Amino acid sequence: MTDKCRKCGRTEVQTTANAKMLGLWQEFQNGRYTCCQIAEWADEQWLAWFEATQEDRERVNDVTIRPELGEDGVMLVPVRLRRQQVPWYRNPDLLG
Repeated sequence: MTDKCRKCGRTEVQTTANAKMLGLWQEFQNGRYTCCQIAEWADEQWLAWFEATQEDRERVNDVTIRPELGEDGVMLVPVRLRRQQVPWYRNPDLLG
């Protein structure tokens, strides 16, 4: 393979990176797949990830924003900070 493919326009470095990313590095080295096939699959993978991130972004924008809480919306909840100790656990002499 020359420095740049005449069909897909990818350099050897780009094709190597794409083949490794796709998990097809050994197959590419062995000549099972061409640089053009690797380039096509890498572009498909990139497009799928791009579309998925766009869909995720749209879903986040569609989420209803919670209304801001005013003084009327404040609620205090009691929280127990530590467990009560069992008396005999603190003093082993009380066991017997």
